[in-house]
Amino acid sequence: MPVIAKFIYEIKPGRMGEFLAKLAQAAQPRFASPAMPKSFRLFRSTVPGPDTGHVVMLIEYEDMAAYGARTAFENNNPEWKRLFAAHPDSPERLVSVELLTEFSFESAA
Repeated sequence: MPVIAKFIYEIKPGRMGEFLAKLAQAAQPRFASPAMPKSFRLFRSTVPGPDTGHVVMLIEYEDMAAYGARTAFENNNPEWKRLFAAHPDSPERLVSVELLTEFSFESAA
């Protein structure tokens, strides 16, 4: 069953470009692993305005095994850990992480 990792970030005012540059670095080939996401999407609040509030990042994986393998790769990669380490001067602050597992009506009954 597909799994979605949902990350919510607070972006500091005027620093969205820096955050997006960080995500572009994360997409570089040097961070490729055997287990990769199926999709990656970013969302932001439309009201009261796109430069306020939080950014929601949804990363979809084939299944829990793929999510686990990718997470292990990230946790064991010092360069990845440096890129996303929390620092007082980071453009973003991670607010929450949620792991969602898809299910069907049939499996819920």
